[in-house]
Amino acid sequence: MADLEAVGTIIANSWSDPLTARYRDLTVSLPPPPCEGFQMLLALRILDGFDLGALQNNGIEHLDIVLRAIRLAAGDRIVHNNPPPAKLAELLSEGHIARLRAKVRSGATIDGPTEQWTGMPAAEHHTTSMSIGDGDGNLVCLTNSLGSPYGAAVIVPGTGVTLNNFMHWADAQPDSPHRAKPGDALPMCMAPTISTRNGAAVLALGTPGSYGILQTQVQALVQYVDFGHSLQQAIEQPRIRLWDGRQIEPETRLPPDVLAALAERGHTIIPSEDWVMRVGGMQGVTRDPSTGLMSGGCDPRRDGYVVPA
Repeated sequence: MADLEAVGTIIANSWSDPLTARYRDLTVSLPPPPCEGFQMLLALRILDGFDLGALQNNGIEHLDIVLRAIRLAAGDRIVHNNPPPAKLAELLSEGHIARLRAKVRSGATIDGPTEQWTGMPAAEHHTTSMSIGDGDGNLVCLTNSLGSPYGAAVIVPGTGVTLNNFMHWADAQPDSPHRAKPGDALPMCMAPTISTRNGAAVLALGTPGSYGILQTQVQALVQYVDFGHSLQQAIEQPRIRLWDGRQIEPETRLPPDVLAALAERGHTIIPSEDWVMRVGGMQGVTRDPSTGLMSGGCDPRRDGYVVPA
């Protein structure tokens, strides 16, 4: 147990301040680098300059703008992964965000990676996310992953804890701008979020989904905040997984004419289905600070439940 105690001490001494960004009237907080969630905040900062709520929900303009913002944010994350504080501040600065918004508005086709430097094969992994609220107004969002099925297939004796195998996630490509180096922290594509309004916690939202986590959280927040859906409705709205290049995998509950229009605008459509787990398995909790009323949302794409205390 001495080794486990040493690990626990290291973890306990690794507290970090959250990374935050404004989206409409919310302040969205998530873990800082080496967590790669800053891609999500980049996309939200870009979209904060567009009046999405004035557009047709799930129409071509709504989806095209969101997809373009997400792909630009993914490109920044890939080139500047695990950025030091000064670079991170630059990426989230008004000047840089304004340049990205201009690229979204330009209408020019955006072609770029969304995974790692050279991409990763599509595969189902084993991540889960849970969101919890209590009567005192506390919200918790936890995302945990084993990586591959059963992780490293090693269980710590006497604990029942299965170790993950995320070392295989390290970017080992020689030409990558963020090739893993000895002693570096391992970037991790998770984005458990807690959003506040006027300092009060109002939303916990998280999902599994590999690099799709950084994409589909954005889409659900747009549905919830800009289009006024309930949390459950926002989670159930059709979502789209972006892949490297121009590829997108949309759930086919989206209207066929909208999918055709996306293709005309340069998005390469990958055949899909009505509901696919590659766009996540989102779980969330909302809280009204004035009444204390809480509401949960669960994702039918994976095993999700809302359980009242």
